[in-house]
Amino acid sequence: MKRFKKSSIALALLLSLPVANIYAALPLTTEESQYLIPFKEISVTGSYLQAQNAADDISKSADEAGAKYYHITGIQQPATGTTTDRTIVYADIYKSNAPIAVSKKEVTHNGVVLYPRSKALYYLPFAVVKFKGDYNNTSEILDAASKIATEKNAYAFYVYSIMPNDVKNREQDIDVALYQKDAPVRDVIISKAIAGQDAYEITDDAFKVMQPYETIVFHGTFNNTSEISAAAQKYAIANDAHFYYVKEVSANPADTIQTVYVNLYR
Repeated sequence: MKRFKKSSIALALLLSLPVANIYAALPLTTEESQYLIPFKEISVTGSYLQAQNAADDISKSADEAGAKYYHITGIQQPATGTTTDRTIVYADIYKSNAPIAVSKKEVTHNGVVLYPRSKALYYLPFAVVKFKGDYNNTSEILDAASKIATEKNAYAFYVYSIMPNDVKNREQDIDVALYQKDAPVRDVIISKAIAGQDAYEITDDAFKVMQPYETIVFHGTFNNTSEISAAAQKYAIANDAHFYYVKEVSANPADTIQTVYVNLYR
């Protein structure tokens, strides 16, 4: 699977630049978009001979959806080939604060390592502990979770879920995963996966037993399965999934747009 690259100063500057036209989203090049996580896929339909002919319409639609940037991913011509009236153009759209893959420094609480999401999903915890409490903020929750980790002699911990969310001064149900220092890699993850990612592709065997919470669809033109998996990973992260599986890819002729179905898991 293609691993996300670290963000660059140039990209950070791009995201901070003012928009010249406040009524339309701006295009991103393929190189710029590869660093970013889209929050949604959109499409427009019209008389387009080429994908770029739809740029204005895509820009307006992206702006209406609250996006600052867009990247056109593919074009689907009418099956008859006799008219361009029903040509569909797809694009990924991005907010001004689109997530960028960055390296994360190790953080500790009460002497226990707080794993970032990428490590927590990659390694298998030796226990998941549930506890309740009345906490005012995340710092208080992390403090309580780290103390539980210390009691269990854990090397690291990760807070999986907090319910109910965004409600202050009410009792909350919290799940915290605990890890040994030499924790094994989760066996549901494909063997070629690289540590440090925010969503991982699962194996065929795991697909047979795991239940997805959602199946999403996106479109694009891809040269190989690695490119499809990399795109699916971005959509999984955008939808806050921990794991994903490319369930189906339309069998289209070479260099034509494909439809990809992806199962999402937590």
